[in-house]
Amino acid sequence: MTGPAAFLDDSALMAEMVEIERADRSLHLRRLECLAEAVRRGLDSGTGDKTLFQWYCHATRVDQAQVRRWMTQIGLFRPSLTPTGASVAAKYHRVAEALDAGELSDKHLDVLASAVPNLPEWAEATLAEYARSTEPAAVRALARRIKDQVEQDAKDELDEAEADPRNTLYLRDKPGGRLEFWGELCTEAAAEFRAMLEPLSEPSPASELGPDPRTLPERQGDAFADLIRLAMRSADLPSEAGQRPHVSVTVDLKTLETGLGHALLDGGSYISAAQARRLACDAKLIPVVLGGNSEVLDLGRSSRDCSIGLRRALHIRDRGCSFPGCDRPPKWCDAHHVKYWADGGPTEIGNMVLLCGQHHRTIHHSEWEIEMVNGMPLFHPPAAVDPQRRPRQNVLHHHAA
Repeated sequence: MTGPAAFLDDSALMAEMVEIERADRSLHLRRLECLAEAVRRGLDSGTGDKTLFQWYCHATRVDQAQVRRWMTQIGLFRPSLTPTGASVAAKYHRVAEALDAGELSDKHLDVLASAVPNLPEWAEATLAEYARSTEPAAVRALARRIKDQVEQDAKDELDEAEADPRNTLYLRDKPGGRLEFWGELCTEAAAEFRAMLEPLSEPSPASELGPDPRTLPERQGDAFADLIRLAMRSADLPSEAGQRPHVSVTVDLKTLETGLGHALLDGGSYISAAQARRLACDAKLIPVVLGGNSEVLDLGRSSRDCSIGLRRALHIRDRGCSFPGCDRPPKWCDAHHVKYWADGGPTEIGNMVLLCGQHHRTIHHSEWEIEMVNGMPLFHPPAAVDPQRRPRQNVLHHHAA
């Protein structure tokens, strides 16, 4: 140690952290050597513990599961002595060499101990070399890939099942109309799903809101929602009772006018009035407006949705999400009503603008405002972003053209 960490400059602090990890790996190697020697000697602590294993756990306050992992590492990656005193090389000597060189951490060894015994002999050298220069998680991923490759290579076409196990999807309703789901896809569908999801789940470019604040799971969730919206606009979706897929929302007139209160979706899930107003922009959502005595004042039609011709015009004009700095292409965007449809805004190009799912929510649930000037959308940021609220445009799509 070179003194308190607070007294180190940046370079010295980073060097110190690297040295600590190196020392930790050396100490772990020494730990394994001592444990192996104690096992070889059959030491008895004389404290009443029945085994060396129990004594070590009690004396060091280390979890038993951790000590068991260390014992496994010793059996696989450390040399041993026969009863006659002859030295026996480690079972997996390539990993042992990397361990002796101080290249492997305790976690590296845990990963290798789980993987190497279940793979062909050649895999040990590959994984040991890879572990010298990368993190344990990456070693685990490579081991999994090798295992998949070996298993596929070993299959005989005549013995292989005709198809992967069936696709499964489980659904569970949650409060507020949210939906929890989990399941499994066959190999082909999984590859297709990833091919669609990954480009959409990339972080959005930094904008007036700053860098993309979403975590990877949040970006993947938004990307999945984008795929659903794209599918909803497909002409190939099957119909039910003569109607294209749609959602109905029941809301009373006062809630619709004020934006305060709740609405009811098909299936009995409650959503906020703000959510209903946002969904009314571009979803296949049919509003059922109720008066004070629950009489039906208006049974809306989904025809107020953006038509094919109107959407094509928006694609030509906006060329993607119109929010400043966003690079999402048109097909992943909703057609947003600048004057909300719930407030009487018309479904026409002078009142419509393309917004990706992320920025559609931003517009509905923040103080950003849109103004149409000469047929083009201008975005006024909240005062917290710009006290003067000067209008901004997205020049990315038009500049690229």
